[in-house]
Amino acid sequence: MSRPITEPPPAALEVREAVLRRRGLGGSYWRVWTASLISNIGDGVLLAALPILAARSTSSATLVGLVATFATLPWFLVTLPAGAIVDRLDRRRVLVVTDLFRAALLALIAVAVAGTDVPIGVLWALALGLGIGEVFFDLSSQAILPTIVSQRRFDRANGLRYAAEIGGNTFVGPPLGAALFAVAAWLPFAVDAATFVAAAILALSLRGRFRPSRTVAPGPVDADAETDRTVPLERERWIDDIRAGITFVRGAPLLPTLIAAGVLGNMSFLMYESTFVLFATDELGVSERGFGWLLAATGIGAVAGGAVADRVVSRLGRRTTMLVGAGGPVFATGSIALVPEVWVVAVMLTVQVVLGTLWTIVAISLRQQLTPNHLYGRVNSLFRFFAWGAMPVGALLGGLIAGTVGLRATYVASALVMFVAFVLIATRLRTSVIDAALAAARPT
Repeated sequence: MSRPITEPPPAALEVREAVLRRRGLGGSYWRVWTASLISNIGDGVLLAALPILAARSTSSATLVGLVATFATLPWFLVTLPAGAIVDRLDRRRVLVVTDLFRAALLALIAVAVAGTDVPIGVLWALALGLGIGEVFFDLSSQAILPTIVSQRRFDRANGLRYAAEIGGNTFVGPPLGAALFAVAAWLPFAVDAATFVAAAILALSLRGRFRPSRTVAPGPVDADAETDRTVPLERERWIDDIRAGITFVRGAPLLPTLIAAGVLGNMSFLMYESTFVLFATDELGVSERGFGWLLAATGIGAVAGGAVADRVVSRLGRRTTMLVGAGGPVFATGSIALVPEVWVVAVMLTVQVVLGTLWTIVAISLRQQLTPNHLYGRVNSLFRFFAWGAMPVGALLGGLIAGTVGLRATYVASALVMFVAFVLIATRLRTSVIDAALAAARPT
């Protein structure tokens, strides 16, 4: 029978925060950042190599498309349980295990591709397994970050991590994957396996305690109670852990608003992104190469926004940055529906993504400051679950609007949804409300 584990006293948390503040981002952060970059390069390699291999396995567009479906399915099926598991285990160990798990899958598929034709069903299973690993890795890396970086540096830490994620997934990984596949079909999978092994080694080198130090018994917590109810970690049911995370988010003053804004933002993005290739070729008349450049513009915007987020916040303040980040994309997206010039569309897309990234970084940092360490995994999983759940809805709406009204109408509709999100942010995330929530979240 194990002994209940209690959270460190506020004095200990203050000492840890002071130490982290003196260290800057620190070596532990850069190890996590590098591991995340390497893993995302690996994900980008798969974005190019896996569909090409699937197309070699079958000529059915439907069967090839199911590869992407199986890759994203874990975000709906296992995100909430994964968040509970991440809050139970050593998060560093979760990073290591998930990277080694993905490396093993890719090594096996590399050997299989080198020796024979791989059935499409095997690729579905591979995509599903890699997707499950991605869920656990992303939730764990997000949960570790607030424990190794001072709260004052959350914006910089999250911005640089986001830039690395987009850079690896968008710029480095896909062209590398396509180039390696052109050399040998098995090569991108072997290289990808090596990247995940390297990321696992980096995660293993982290020093410190990365297992949450407290777990709350099922049911709401009485803030006025003299003692806090805790139970041994292994005696709680996972469903109770998930329920506790939902209860915390529902009772938090700002988190439901952040979730709603994220849902609206993702929905609005997919409303036009799902038919973007048709808009680029049919309305703007760009070539396949030109379409690639338009996609690159959005990637550049995301990387740039992540890289400068902390500087913008330090100059404009948190609330102003949030309003600019949420309001600017309304005008940028709406203007795309009115202009015929490709270069103007490219500029507006870049501006939209830069500003949207600023909002994303500030929202993530605020969420981390409002969430106790032992709930990081579950809170992050709830945000991912609802945000990803909004994406197919947005894609469906965008397709319906494009088919019935026109391709440019999707940008008008997207801008209107963004405007609703902006109004929500402007009215509910006032400075006084944010400051009060942050003060209440600090240990006393």
